[in-house]
This record gives sequence, structure tokens and C-alpha cells, in this order.
Amino acid sequence: GAQASVFGSLFALRLVCQSDTFAADANTEIDDVSDAETRGGNVHILICGLDYQGDRNWAGKQPLDTAFAFEMVDQLARVCAATTIKKLWNGQCTKEAVLEAIREVGGQCDAGDCFVFYYTGHGDAMADDDGDEASGFDSALCLLGPDGQVEPRNLYWLRDDDFAQTVVESVDEDAHVVVLADCCHSGTILDVTKPIWAGRTALSITGCTDKQTSASTGKGGMFTRALTRAIQDLQEECPDGYMTSRVYNKTLAKYQEYKLTQHTQDITIHGCGLQPTQFTWPLQAQEPYVALANTLYREFELLTKALARPDVSVQFARDARHRLECSPGVSLGRSLACPRLMHSNSNTWYSGWLRHVLPRLLVCSAVL
Repeated sequence: GAQASVFGSLFALRLVCQSDTFAADANTEIDDVSDAETRGGNVHILICGLDYQGDRNWAGKQPLDTAFAFEMVDQLARVCAATTIKKLWNGQCTKEAVLEAIREVGGQCDAGDCFVFYYTGHGDAMADDDGDEASGFDSALCLLGPDGQVEPRNLYWLRDDDFAQTVVESVDEDAHVVVLADCCHSGTILDVTKPIWAGRTALSITGCTDKQTSASTGKGGMFTRALTRAIQDLQEECPDGYMTSRVYNKTLAKYQEYKLTQHTQDITIHGCGLQPTQFTWPLQAQEPYVALANTLYREFELLTKALARPDVSVQFARDARHRLECSPGVSLGRSLACPRLMHSNSNTWYSGWLRHVLPRLLVCSAVL
């Protein structure tokens, strides 16, 4: 289809395929407006997460740290006074159960309401099975089967085609749709260029493009951490409300502020119907909000920052690594850990490091 470009005073948002479909350039701030709006209508949110504990395939060998991100979004949904909060975790996240939950939660939306879908777990590309993808691949959520296993993927995973079709069929055509995906290969998970979205208002913000991986930190994904931190800041900066454009730009800024030096991902936004400057952000805190990424789940960043300092001894780093490797922990999955803390073939994170490591950090160097 024809393409058009709209340029603001500072930033650009390009329109693709259909005149009412948009996508931003990678890691580039988009047009924003000073007009403020608080949310209208009710928010109905479905939160799905998997760490793959119990899977006997590749995913179960390195369980993810997604429980932290899952809790971050649960906290956010409660603070934002969502009318419906439904959660599916691990073995509950089969393709059939997720699709049924979309029908259940999405079906509660009336005109003017918003359906929010959040996912944290593995995402991957699958060979296109119906010829509708120019790239030759569908985006997919790596869900589990009724046996708790992640394979065979052709039976258990949820393709973007089926995901989008179910959302469209379940949500009132005059309600808004927001999809948040903290997983790999997720850029076009909502498939908003499909004809089924004509006349609807929907958008997705995802942790990376279709060809990238999304980094973890040991305490939840970089994207979820950046998003929740952004919403915390905007509560104070924009007490009269804000649009999606403001949330997206602030999320990019928070990602860059806390970015892992060893990994880069392009947080993406795609949508149809309203532009981000016209789309009121649905998850606006209704009471004082402090993101878990700024409090309880901040220790990984503090430790990484501390161990990166030249005045932290090699012996101390070795001792810390020994404590981590010899203690029960949470796998980092695909995250890239501090190289001074762990050797290349180790990715085990000690969940109780705070009791043993932080006191020594405070004594050894003034890093905090």
C-alpha cells in the first residue's frame, strides 16, 4: 500500500500500509502533544507470564526471570484501578486457555473501554503457514501444552494471526486495544496491517522488533522495567493525564537510562485508528505509585553497577560469583549478566544476594 510520512517539529512517525496505520522508527521518539487526558471508560487487563519451570525441553533448561515482570504489571494494574484483572501463569498459559481468557476479558469491554493484553515469556518466529507475511514468518508466543511442555511448537504456540483474530472477534469494535509484549521477535505481534483491523483502534508496544531478542535483567525484562518506571514518572509530571505518545517516549528514555551495555533492543510501537498523540493511555495510576523496578526489584542493576567499578577487587568479584553459583537462584534465561560476576557458561542468579553481597559492597566501596 501507499506510504505517507508525517513530521512534527522534532520527531517523525511514519504511516504504513493503510492511511490509519502507524509504526515508529526504531528507538526514535515520536510526535507528542501537551494536551492531557485522563482515561475514560473501564480497563480490562489480561496478564500472561511464563518462566517455563517444569518444561523438559530447551525452555525449561534455563527458566526465565519473568515472575518479576509479571508482578510489576499486576501491581500497576491494581494501582490503575483496572475493572478486570485476570492473570495466567506458567502451566495456565496454554493456547486454548489464553484464547479463552481473551474472549472472557475482552468480551467485558463496552464502547469506550480498553482491553489490555500483557505478555512476558519467550517469543519466536514461525514459518508462515498461510502466506500472509511478506517476511515469510509469523510472530508467535511460546505457550505450553496441556502437558506443561513448550514443544511441539506447531501444536502449542500462539501465532500472531490467531491472536489478532481472537482479539478482534472478542472486543467491542468501539473499544480500544493495547498489547504489551515483553518477549523476543514481537514487533508485529498484533498484525495491525491486516484488513480485520479496519475501522478499529488498537496499538502494540513491544520489547523489540521481529528480528531481535528482548533482554532480561534477573529481575524482569528491560521493557517492562522501563515502562513501569515511565508511568511512575508521568504520575508526577502529568497529573492531568497523558497520551500514549508521552508514555512511549518516556519508556524509550528509561530504557536508555538503565540499558545493559552488552545488549540493544528496539522498543517498538505499531497501531491503527488513532495516532499515539490522540490515544489516551489506559494505565494511569489512580493512587500514589512507585514501580517495583525502582524499589524491591532494583538490586540486579545496583550490583552490576557496583561490580563494574575499577575499585571493586577481582577477589571480591570471584567471591560474589562463588556465592551466586553455590546458592539456589533464578535463571537469567537469555539475559546478559555482568561479565565480572559470572563466567561465560554460567547464568545462575542468587535470589538472596542482598543478605550476603550488598553489605560487603557498602563496606568495600561507596557505590550506593
